[in-house]
Amino acid sequence: MRTFLGPLLLMALIGASCAADAQSRQALVDAARAFDESALRADDNNARPMPVRKWMGTVRLSFANASTAFGLVEPSRQGIKTIAAEAGVAVVDLAGGDTSANFVVYFDENGLNGRSGYCFGSARWDKAKVITRGELRLNPTRIRDFDRCAIHEPMHSFGFLSHPHSAESVLSYVFKGQRTLTELDRYLIRTLYDPQLVPGMPAAAASQTACRILAKWLKSPSADSDAVCNNRSGPVTAN
Repeated sequence: MRTFLGPLLLMALIGASCAADAQSRQALVDAARAFDESALRADDNNARPMPVRKWMGTVRLSFANASTAFGLVEPSRQGIKTIAAEAGVAVVDLAGGDTSANFVVYFDENGLNGRSGYCFGSARWDKAKVITRGELRLNPTRIRDFDRCAIHEPMHSFGFLSHPHSAESVLSYVFKGQRTLTELDRYLIRTLYDPQLVPGMPAAAASQTACRILAKWLKSPSADSDAVCNNRSGPVTAN
């Protein structure tokens, strides 16, 4: 038995297919932009391209003053370890005050630079752009959203120094209610810690490489990968 599609139904099917293709390509555009904005620029207000910065060795984790917020130690530890697991970075737990620690968490309700109430995550790197130290200052009075602090701030310490505000990400200030890693966040972490991205890789090359890695995670067609990734040059320069 033969089945014939009427012209209107055929046009509808073609239109739906085109819409799906456009949506798939836009997802890659958005993911690539989120990577550039979070991992390859200096900060939110400065789109100066920055090279890849990432951990290459074991994180040696210590809590400097765990006794001041004992109930918040495990949520903080799990936030760090959740990101590290996606990155493929080993984490070793150390006692407080261990001088061999390279990632230290402080519970600090006084904020940073006079900004009380803030949580803050930072990273330091060597000349090769290998991150050698991470630091979190987490405000224990942020009970209403401490779980967000405990996953947002470690992202900064793992090499995502800025915020992709338009992306559905725990790094975004637009999606302030997001308190766990999104699927996009997991792809971003896996991309940054893919062996193809090496510390010190210039932003333009890293942007194109990251885009193609993201295309694989998103299962984007090769045509989309070529169209979106070939001419990327890193974060868009601020006006």
